[in-house]
Amino acid sequence: MLNGTARIESAAQTESVSREENPGSLSNVQSGDVLVSHPTAVREHAISIVPHAPHAISATHDAAVSDGRSEADAMGVDAWLTEDQTHVVKVASNRTPAE
Repeated sequence: MLNGTARIESAAQTESVSREENPGSLSNVQSGDVLVSHPTAVREHAISIVPHAPHAISATHDAAVSDGRSEADAMGVDAWLTEDQTHVVKVASNRTPAE
């Protein structure tokens, strides 16, 4: 949980958002966006602000997506998920169209 602000969301909510967005490449991610990544074969997921190194670790996929969404919401940026360090799926949209 990041700064005590993470919301608990069900796996069904996470899965529905992931299916709604078309996977893209890392080139879609803007500087300042939140990136949730799964860098190794362990369950933990890292959370970072692009282009910086990870600043938080979440124990599970669902917790990581929830934490990433909460952080992106608080910052007014988008949140992305990558499982393979190549393709991304947008899991939160908080940027205004002009950005």
